[in-house]
This record gives sequence, C-alpha cells and structure tokens, in this order.
Amino acid sequence: MNLTNFFSSFTAARCKAGLQCTLLLALGQFAPALFAQQQATLDQVIAVVNEDVVLKSELDARWDQIQKTLAADPKKPAQPPRDVFRKQILDQLIMENLEMQLAKRAGVRVDDNMLNEALANMAQQYKLTFEQYSKALQQQGIYEAAREALRKEITVSQFQRGSVKRRVKISKQEIENYLRSEAGSTAIAPEFHVAHILIPGNPNDPRHAELADQLYKQIQSGTDIRQLAASREILGMAVSGGDLGWGKIDALPTLFADVVPTLEAGQISKPFTSSNGYHIVKLLETRGGSALKLDQSKVRHILIKPNEIRTEAQSEALIRQLYQRIKNGEDFADIARKNTEDSSSMVSGGDLEWINDGMLPDDFMAVVHKTPVGTITEPFRIATGWHIVQVLDRRVQDATEENKRNQAMQILGERKMETELLNWETELHDTNYIDIKPNALN
Repeated sequence: MNLTNFFSSFTAARCKAGLQCTLLLALGQFAPALFAQQQATLDQVIAVVNEDVVLKSELDARWDQIQKTLAADPKKPAQPPRDVFRKQILDQLIMENLEMQLAKRAGVRVDDNMLNEALANMAQQYKLTFEQYSKALQQQGIYEAAREALRKEITVSQFQRGSVKRRVKISKQEIENYLRSEAGSTAIAPEFHVAHILIPGNPNDPRHAELADQLYKQIQSGTDIRQLAASREILGMAVSGGDLGWGKIDALPTLFADVVPTLEAGQISKPFTSSNGYHIVKLLETRGGSALKLDQSKVRHILIKPNEIRTEAQSEALIRQLYQRIKNGEDFADIARKNTEDSSSMVSGGDLEWINDGMLPDDFMAVVHKTPVGTITEPFRIATGWHIVQVLDRRVQDATEENKRNQAMQILGERKMETELLNWETELHDTNYIDIKPNALN
C-alpha cells in the first residue's frame, strides 16, 4: 500500500467543510492535547519550526489519538510500519505548527461567534444541543482545551484555503471540456427521489385500467403512494412498488427515464403502461442539478446618508424634497445623478440594472418585492441610509447555463485545490527553517 496515500486518506476522512479535523472529533479526543500541555515542562523538543518547537508529547498524543481511531474502525485498515507512520504524523504536526505561525502573522483571527457555530455543528453530529455538548466537555475538564484546539484548526484551515485559492486558475476551455465530458454531465445532473406503484398483469385488462385510475385519483387527493404500494392487494388485484430512494436519471428504471424529468417535485404521473402492467410514478423531491430560474427586478434608486455635516433629520428632509420633485414631474435619473450617494449607480442615474433575490440587503429587497412595477416608493430608512426606489420591470431569468459553468468551476476548483495544497505545503516546508532532532521518532 502507498504509505503517503494511506495517511492522506486517513486525515481526509477527518476533514469536512473546510475544517481540518473538526466536525468528527469525539468528546474525549481533546484529552491527549491536555495531557501534552500538562507534560510540556518535562518534554523533549523533537523539531524546531522557525521560532517555535514541536514536543515529543504532542507526537505521542497525536499517535495515541490516531491509534484509538483506527482501532475503532470496523474495516481495520492496514497501517504503515511504525517508524514511517510516526514520521508522517510528525510531518503533519510540523506543517500545522508552521501554518499556525504564518496564519497569525497574516492576521487570521477566529472570533467566539465563529467558534460557537463550529461547536454547535459538532454537537449536531452527536445529536446534542450546543449547551449539552459544552456541558459534556466541561464535565470532562477539557472545555477550554477543546475550544482552543478548535480555534487553531479553523485558523489554519482559513489560512490554507485563502492562500491556496489564489493559486487555482481555471480556464474557460477547461470548463467547457468538463461540461462535455461524461464525468461532468454525471456530476452536475440532478437527483430524483421517486416512489411508484405497479398494477401487474395484462395492460389491456379493463379492470386494471379502472384500478389504476382510482389509485391515481386517491394519490392526487393526498393518499401516500408508498402506503398504497405496500398494501400488496387492492380490490382483489395485486399491487407492488414503493419508495425507490434517491438517484440520478441513469440510475432509475429505464421505463421511468422519460417520465420523471417531466414532473415537478410533488407531482404525479398519469397511469402509463408497459408489458408488466400499469404504473404510476410520483416525484417526491429533487436536489442538485443545473436548472436555475431567477426572479429578477429592474430597479433604480436614490440613496441619501447622514454624515459629519448632515444630521439624520436633515438627511430625511433632503430625500423627501427629492421625492416631491420626482412626484412633481422631474426626471428620476437626473435627480439621482446629481444627488444619490451610491457611487456605483450615480453615473447611470441610480440604475441598478437587473438584480436577483439575495444580491442586495434583505431590508432593501423586502421593499422592492412589495413595490408594483412602474411605481416609486416613498422615502424609507434602512441600515444603509435613506432610499427612494423605482421598480421598472420584473422577469424570471433562466440562468441554467451560467449555473452549469459555476458548478463546473467549483468542482474543478476543489480538485485543483487538493493538488495546489500539496504544492503549497511543499514550498512552505522548503522555504522555512525546520530542524528535526536526532532520535525524534524514538
């Protein structure tokens, strides 16, 4: 077995959502870190990393943690030879130490809100509330150590991702090639959660056709198609089927491949026949895929903000004067060009062009949504200042092609991130002072 691949796959199994090994940590896995801290005064320095050191207790604690994790793995993966494995762990500790130093120099900070959010995510892994999880850590006496270990991991992860992301370049041609490939088509294809019921037998039997029609009406009225399929017999005739679970279109029975994509989530197909009998299909849910339609509004606005020389009351008075001038017939765009304090739309007369839901602050979009096309709002105050908004038009824009390319870019980017991370860490190792002491692995 390739030893590097073994260690990479082990550490990768612990890494989720951009946090090196955070979300899968068990409650007791911080204990070795505490032990290492308690033993620091008696430790042996086994590596010097710039102005910091790696201690033998850190290596021993990480070794014990990994051995416990591997021992609990039902698959019992084979391990490299002990000296090789410990060297790989030491290399990881050195890189973590180095990246933490560089992250601090770069000013990467993890505040308590971010830390609490990560702890809440960890709590969910064990079906606990944030308070229950925190209490469990406190009872083991490792709450503060757990928070600091987690803070370190998030800090290093953010530094890694920010540093490596700048190195990743993806060309338009790479995106097009990926989208044309079988792998690309499969990766961005939607998944369907499907249930069905079959009335087996001769499709020309009028009794079967009548039962299929009755079942179709029942399902339309709210009866669960899965319960009907589980009945096994209805009105003396056999039925079968059930929940097919999630799958991409090529994983569904061939018979359903032409039917399922035509349905919306929650929609039921009309009964259709095959040589096996009558079928009814219900699309329960969909997820993924590239199809995307965006609700868009064409908007222009005027912004007035209080500042050092204009009070809140004066700002309100000014925007109400501008509003009255527009109501009296002056051109909205002319007034916006001369008065708005939104530098991005000043030249265009306050025109924000077509905006999607979520592009601008929620309080601003809430006003846009309730404003009829062709009308102008009265002045309103939100966090960014005083606004007047005119909604010029609305549309539903098909953004499927753009979404395909965005998904392809994300997939290709994640692939390149893995390679670039290894290259980046190699460069860090070669350009910083690292001194591994003799007998460090004994």
